[in-house]
Amino acid sequence: MREAAAVATPLGTFFVVAEDGALVQSGFGEAPPLPPGPLAEAAARAVARYFSGEELKAFPLRLPGPSFYLRVYRELLKTRPGEWLTYGELARRAEKPQAARAVGRAMAQNPLPLFVPCHRVVPASGRLGRYGPAPWKKAALLLLEAGEPNLEDRIPRLRAHPDLASVRLRDLLGDGEP
Repeated sequence: MREAAAVATPLGTFFVVAEDGALVQSGFGEAPPLPPGPLAEAAARAVARYFSGEELKAFPLRLPGPSFYLRVYRELLKTRPGEWLTYGELARRAEKPQAARAVGRAMAQNPLPLFVPCHRVVPASGRLGRYGPAPWKKAALLLLEAGEPNLEDRIPRLRAHPDLASVRLRDLLGDGEP
C-alpha cells in the first residue's frame, strides 16, 4: 500500500512516498493525495531532523532505472554530509569514467532527492550547477551540510541571486557570499 507524509522545511514543503516497506519518491512540493503511513511519517520526521542539523537516517529505498543509474545511486549514497563530488568523479566510481553526462541524467531522474543526495554532485568547473527544484535549494542544502549557522537568513539572498548556478562552490561555502 502506498503512503505519504510531508514536512515543512526552510526550503518549502518536502514530501515522502513509501510503498511495501521502502521509500519510492520524495521531493519538494505537496505530497500526493495518499493516506499517511508509518514509514513515510518516519522519513518525514527524519527530514525535519536533517534540517535541524542531524544526519539523514538511512531508509530502505526502491530505486528504478537502468543498472548504470543504480550503480551511480549506490556510489552517491556513500558520500557524507558536507562532501561533494563532480559528475566525472561519480562516473569513475560507477565504473564508467566517460559517462559524466549520463550521471547528470541519473541525477535529473533521481526519484528520492535528499535520501539519494544528488545535491552533492557538481560540475567539474567548480560551480554550483543546476538542480531540479531550483539552484538556490541546492546551495541551501550544501550550506546546511557544511554547518551554516545562519541558513534561514541566507535563503532570501540565495533565492534572489540572478545566476546562482554559476557561482563557484568555494565562494558559496567559503566566505559567506552570496
